[in-house]
Amino acid sequence: MIIHLNGWPGVGKKTIGSILANHLRARFIHNHLLHDVAMVCTSFDDPDRWILYELVRQAAYASLRKRPLTEIFIMTNALCKNTPREIKAWSHVVELAISRNVPLIPIVLEATSDELVRRLQSADRIGKKLSDPAELRSYFDVDTIQYPAVPELLILDVTNLRPEESAARIEDHLTKIRGSLEPAGRRHLQLR
Repeated sequence: MIIHLNGWPGVGKKTIGSILANHLRARFIHNHLLHDVAMVCTSFDDPDRWILYELVRQAAYASLRKRPLTEIFIMTNALCKNTPREIKAWSHVVELAISRNVPLIPIVLEATSDELVRRLQSADRIGKKLSDPAELRSYFDVDTIQYPAVPELLILDVTNLRPEESAARIEDHLTKIRGSLEPAGRRHLQLR
């Protein structure tokens, strides 16, 4: 299966995903593993950044398609509903799951805006990830996170949860839906 964690920067996707991957013995594909290659080789404002990112993503997904079907993937992104590049990014995740003929379980992590801003300013984010509260708040004004309209979707408010608790709730969700899971399909492209 592919478990996809989506949410605003600072919500805890990498931390929760890492814990979950460890518990499930899953392959963890954090979005910065792909983005950082493009950022190191170009710059944030360089138009070549997205060209390079897409080449890296294509190569990574081609390799992932070939992994044994027994492998579980946990992937992360901060994908918004009204941004064409991010709609396309979700379609690539869906296509990966379809090509592997495995279930795709979208998990949307939520937190209050004040909590996101607090987390954004933690020392481990500075210089590596988005850490400017004003920039994050500007995203809130123009877009929303993607919520795939599938029954497998879990929306989890992590505002007052420790990462371990969040991972445990996701594991509980997986246990509850395991018997009804079907391979991913085009239905995963529909957003609320």
